Amino acid sequence: MKNHTSLKLLALASALVLGTAAARADSTLPADNAAGAATENLGLLGQSYTSLSYSYTNLDNSSVHGDSYNFEFNQPLSFGFDGFLGYSYSQSSVFGGSRLKSNIVDAGLRAFSTRYNWGKPYVEAGVGYSWNRYAGAKDNAFMWEVGAGVEFQVAPKATVTPYIQYVDVPEIDSGHGWNFGVKGNYWVTSRWAATLGAELDDDHNSTFTIGTNFRF
Repeated sequence: MKNHTSLKLLALASALVLGTAAARADSTLPADNAAGAATENLGLLGQSYTSLSYSYTNLDNSSVHGDSYNFEFNQPLSFGFDGFLGYSYSQSSVFGGSRLKSNIVDAGLRAFSTRYNWGKPYVEAGVGYSWNRYAGAKDNAFMWEVGAGVEFQVAPKATVTPYIQYVDVPEIDSGHGWNFGVKGNYWVTSRWAATLGAELDDDHNSTFTIGTNFRF
């Protein structure tokens, strides 16, 4: 049986390692942004960017795992409001050797505040639709989610964001639950960032994410 405490500690350690490395880095942005943004604190809230990432999900008490490839586009709509649009493709092995494959498209709004020195709290809401295939059978479903978190600026080029999210697929009896996670973003240049993330749901399934963001 898996050690649930170890998974939670691993999620926190991911954020700690990223934050510590960023805090020791040079506090100015690279020369390609010398036109005036050298002292700018860069997070993700309120920025125009695209995100590409890969996620590995380990299902609790099972040898089964899932792989997910994700894309997200974020666009500021007005001060304190972002709109986002995402797509993900995922697959996982199931009993009998078949694979469950899913395509998900989602969109939503994210509202955040910049009035606090300690971080940027935010709330979000989104809707989506999934197309699922298993053993030749197809099943499509509507889904929605709400979430909240805080983006902490741990260094001029790095942020760490703990969050909580609730997801519901109304057509599936067990298709709802909570996700608890943390994600980190480090701007290697003024336009390109590396990301790490760890998440644990209320069924003790763990997900680890690595990816990149492109700011424009």
